[in-house]
Amino acid sequence: MEKNTTIRAQIEKYIQSEGISMQCFADASKVNPGTLSGILNRNPPRPISVNQLDLITEAMGLEEGSLFEMYVDECFIHSLPHWRRLRPFLLRCSELNKLDCIRSVLGYLMDDLSNIPAIFETAEAMFEDGRHEASMLLYDCVIESEKYTHSERLAISYFRIFQIQIKDNQRNLKAAVQFHLYRSRLPEIYALEGLHMLSQVFALKMQWSEMEMYADELRELAQALYRNRNRFGDEHLELLKPLVYYYAQGHLLKASCYEFQGRYEESKQWIEGYADLSWFEGLDEEGWKVVNLHRVYAQGNRLCIEIKMGNTSAIYEYITYLREHPDETLEGLNTLLESANRFGYFVDAELELFSQQLKSFWELAPEQWDTHYRKHFNAFRFASFCKVYAEYYFRKGDYPEGLEQTLHCLQLSVDNSYTEHIIGCMALFEQHRNFATPGQQQLYQSFCLGVRANEKNHAYDHSTGGYL
Repeated sequence: MEKNTTIRAQIEKYIQSEGISMQCFADASKVNPGTLSGILNRNPPRPISVNQLDLITEAMGLEEGSLFEMYVDECFIHSLPHWRRLRPFLLRCSELNKLDCIRSVLGYLMDDLSNIPAIFETAEAMFEDGRHEASMLLYDCVIESEKYTHSERLAISYFRIFQIQIKDNQRNLKAAVQFHLYRSRLPEIYALEGLHMLSQVFALKMQWSEMEMYADELRELAQALYRNRNRFGDEHLELLKPLVYYYAQGHLLKASCYEFQGRYEESKQWIEGYADLSWFEGLDEEGWKVVNLHRVYAQGNRLCIEIKMGNTSAIYEYITYLREHPDETLEGLNTLLESANRFGYFVDAELELFSQQLKSFWELAPEQWDTHYRKHFNAFRFASFCKVYAEYYFRKGDYPEGLEQTLHCLQLSVDNSYTEHIIGCMALFEQHRNFATPGQQQLYQSFCLGVRANEKNHAYDHSTGGYL
């Protein structure tokens, strides 16, 4: 395509080269002949809609979106933009992943702050359609241009970016820290979900004080909304998930926070807060599913606490629970191994009962696992499992398998920037380096190079203890 030409010139050149009439091209493109005549002959030319541009592009045998760069120059940069054409064009660019075109348009629109509401509304439409990378360009534009720091648009833009980046372990912490300041300015429909996401991210980073703070805020907000439901009516609570879900998760996250810190008696108390929520008023079918699911979680987590406290008499009941709830297998075996390592006993017979599930953990990549956990949480917990399994094998004197599990954990941790696991695995490997095969030592060196690459590619935030 020649540079410094217009769409009109391209159409005229095509008609001439093909030796066809304007009527023939109008028939081929399904663009009204009068409209096409206005585009080609009127001075100034008649504006082209994005739908007409797509029809013309197809009739000329060109790739979808190949005329978009010219369209940006002609319709938006060198003339007054109109949102009747801007919005459909931006949405079409998001469909075709024409991000540079979006950037060009936004660069021009940002000179006029009156465009910010329409930019935000278009970003929301892109987000709902799953065009997340494109929507982030618009949300960033809102963030840069919004002059009111208490603007709801500003808070929602940070929230959306956090939603998009939460699955990216190398960017989710930065997104969480940026969103943190605006969490209290969100409308209720998003506020609970935002707090839930914050607590999960800091749980993955093993930053317990932050996790506990957001779990407390989540629980308190859910309780406040529940108390006020009769005053405003249930219809005002248009939440992303049932209110009972956030209430239950506030207690579950608080219990988990204490569990991971070894504060087991306190964890037990918070488990009771979600063990039986049948008293919760206004439950619909989805709400009852939440209540029943958290009842199951409470049953398993009570047993988990007993195991972690060294109560081996609870192992049989816990094994029965895990066999009845296979989605909990990975977490459950991790618990058994942690306890066995801490209290000096062995669970070979129990592990053998789950040999097929264990085999599947190594055969499937983490992104293929389909459980109730988020995909990145799966990877994190599997890395944790490999680490405690390595310690278990070393304790048994099985150094080759212990080193294999250490390398499994190190690979997952390097790929996902799990800083704490990286440090622990490197310490384990160095402690048992003399037992490593040449192949294991070579693989270890390659993972160390990966750690160095992460340090160069991602700034380390010492205040949060993670890569940004």
